[in-house]
Amino acid sequence: MEMVLLDWTRMGKAFCLAGVVLQDRNYRIIRPLFTKNRHAPVRNIGWPAHLLERHVRWEIFELIGSEPADPQLPHSEDVWVQALRPRNRFALREQRRAVLEATAPKPEESLFGAPLLTTRFAAYLPPGTGCRSLTTILVPSDEISFSFCCREGAPEPDVRVMLPVPPLGERLLMVKDHHLLRRAEESRADPARQMAALNTTVMQMGERVAVRLGLSRPFQSDTRQPAMCWLMADGFFSLHDPQP
Repeated sequence: MEMVLLDWTRMGKAFCLAGVVLQDRNYRIIRPLFTKNRHAPVRNIGWPAHLLERHVRWEIFELIGSEPADPQLPHSEDVWVQALRPRNRFALREQRRAVLEATAPKPEESLFGAPLLTTRFAAYLPPGTGCRSLTTILVPSDEISFSFCCREGAPEPDVRVMLPVPPLGERLLMVKDHHLLRRAEESRADPARQMAALNTTVMQMGERVAVRLGLSRPFQSDTRQPAMCWLMADGFFSLHDPQP
């Protein structure tokens, strides 16, 4: 089975991946999980960075030894794989646009199959609810704004984005898009200038930006509360010309 790499997000020192496969003339999103980690207590280990060196989004990979994983809702996309084999090919631009449009929910559908709950700024689903953990929304580029937050004890600032999430309105989300974050880091500027660079980058994507949203594995942002699956910003793409 071949997969087009779509979401490439940071998970500490490793990466969480998601891709799209063509099945029965429909696009299906999957999260490939490293089979060697199948007995770990939680599925949040990710792929080692060295396995993804010199690769980019929209690259096509063969999934070696793939087999379904028991769904842990809202994470219904999990698939165990023994390895990812690059095919040295990339999805065409027309295919990329089709993938982004096909992975957006219909107007009458909720983003993740269940209504998101909210705090003052964030959004989440309780574990065991919903029917998917990944989706695409289309957002006017001038309604996207990046900022940073310095947490006590954290080695570097967290990057966050304010954007409208239907039907909730504006939400402030953690940014996990590896390619976008790396572009800012390579500028070697201070955090404020990096945020300005991110805002400029997204504005240059065109009037509408395809934003990939994802739900985290169950995580406690407050030890006094139960673990929740928090809404995050996983990827930003120009809808006109989706690039890595």
